[in-house]
Amino acid sequence: GITLTVPLALINQVVAARCEWLIPGILAEKVAQLIKTLPQKLRRNLVPVPEFAAAFCRDVPPANMPLLLTLARYIREQKQLDVPLDAFRLEQLPPHLLMNFHVVDEHGRQLGMSRNFSQLHGELAPRFTPSLSLPQRERGQSGAAHGVSPSPSRGGIREGVGSEAKEQRYTAWSFGNFVETCEVKRAGQTVTLFNALVDEDDAVVLRAFDSRDAAQTAHRGGLRRLFMLLLKEQVKYLEKNLPDAQRLGMLFIPFGTQQELQQQILAITFERCCLSEPLPTNEAEFNARGKEAKNRLQLIAQELAKLVAKVLSEHQLLQKNLPHLKAHTQANQDVRAQLDSLLGKRFVGDTPYERLQHVPRYLKAINLRIEKLRSNPARDAQCMSQLQPLFQAMQKLRQAQQGNADPRVTECAWMMQELRVSLFAQELKTPVIVSLKRLEKMLEGIRS
Repeated sequence: GITLTVPLALINQVVAARCEWLIPGILAEKVAQLIKTLPQKLRRNLVPVPEFAAAFCRDVPPANMPLLLTLARYIREQKQLDVPLDAFRLEQLPPHLLMNFHVVDEHGRQLGMSRNFSQLHGELAPRFTPSLSLPQRERGQSGAAHGVSPSPSRGGIREGVGSEAKEQRYTAWSFGNFVETCEVKRAGQTVTLFNALVDEDDAVVLRAFDSRDAAQTAHRGGLRRLFMLLLKEQVKYLEKNLPDAQRLGMLFIPFGTQQELQQQILAITFERCCLSEPLPTNEAEFNARGKEAKNRLQLIAQELAKLVAKVLSEHQLLQKNLPHLKAHTQANQDVRAQLDSLLGKRFVGDTPYERLQHVPRYLKAINLRIEKLRSNPARDAQCMSQLQPLFQAMQKLRQAQQGNADPRVTECAWMMQELRVSLFAQELKTPVIVSLKRLEKMLEGIRS
């Protein structure tokens, strides 16, 4: 088998999906063995198996994508055959076809060994919470430096999250130019980390992350906080003057407090006014963006509060209608699952604004569905049977993503809401043309 020795200091840099591809000399054997674990009715389409496995290795270069997902796509392209990922029986693979991970400390002593990387990572990664101030470099004329490179007197970028060393907190853009990446030495290796401003409620800190995605998500939150600190007078004014705040707070009770709602409305207001791409990377751009946003904040906050009021009013009406569903088990489960997906505890802050605009119509459609269900349950059941296969296909895609949200799947989920409107409440109209066939094609496109 193949053993990968990983210094603990580099454990977060390991891309587990890439390790599933092992090394070129052994990959064809692994692919052949994976195909042999498939049920006979699928496997017989891929014979002779060694030749099919060799063709896969020749045609598909190793990547940071899960091997099973890539193999299933290849089978679909070559044989027009849909292979569910759970049809592969990984537990039947001989151990030598799974990467063996050997984690060592800085002196080369073994800390753990396993073929299950996620379990090993879960046990050992929390121990590794380094805190590192990046070295100051000479600033060029533009003020750019290595990483964000604040001056030593102001602290520095910390590496990782949860670092124990004291981090410099900033309440203004006083750390020079922001640079997206920095390089550090770990266990004798040069590693690229991704910088971010991180929100700490009343300040921001500079931190470096192992993953670009984690850094970008954190950075948007940190930048938003910095804009709120820059425009704190406007924030105070908005907190006191949101329209219809008390009534909104009452309607929001199933989801949280009036203060939580207010914070979510403010966060989205700043998101919309200040965080359009490209994001500012220096103090001058940051201040110009803040100045630009200043006069729009109140208008955007009022617009958002009105939209939230519409959502909450429809939701209140729905609460009165939901008891009528008790006699219809399948419809009851379906509607409650739909509501959970549309209105989580933080739905105001978590739903993209352009989607939130449609939520009142989706809720209205549920109310209409309940009215119609009482007089014609058979029609409701028929619509449900059309939706069911699409739901199952979506679930499988989500599982296959293994936590990496594909924007196309998210798009499909919103199209599914439109399809519900067209099936259960046609009179409300949909802004896009939507049909079962169109959604099937979209899902097909993602799978292939």
